[in-house]
Amino acid sequence: MTLRDLCYAAPIILIGSLPLFFLRWRMNLLTLSDDEARSLGLNVTRLRFGLIVCATLITASTVAIAGIIGWVGLVVPHIARLLTGHNHQQLLPIAMCTGAILLLLTDTLARSIGTTEIPLGILTAFVGAPFFLLLLLRGGRQ
Repeated sequence: MTLRDLCYAAPIILIGSLPLFFLRWRMNLLTLSDDEARSLGLNVTRLRFGLIVCATLITASTVAIAGIIGWVGLVVPHIARLLTGHNHQQLLPIAMCTGAILLLLTDTLARSIGTTEIPLGILTAFVGAPFFLLLLLRGGRQ
């Protein structure tokens, strides 16, 4: 990834991120039933469509410049939820920061372990697979 790639993707990522950031309190209403959310004045169909479009823009842009890095999308939201709870007003920014920190740490580790650079997906799998397995086992007991 180069700075030029980032310059192409940054506006699209920003266009997708800003609505998510400003609508994160409404995401809490989506945890209710559709009827309850509608009774609170929420247009559920339009909000879901908007959130899916924004998430698709962000995902497509980041995958286009960085490639597929496995386990991050599965593990990071669970880590953020363990840190903050279920409130999307706190969850969304914490998940963004947690994902960035996880990738910075694994990228630094991948570049410094040996003489050749280890693919990032391998290191995230070493972290992600055991963590996700732990979550699955823990969830089965509750």
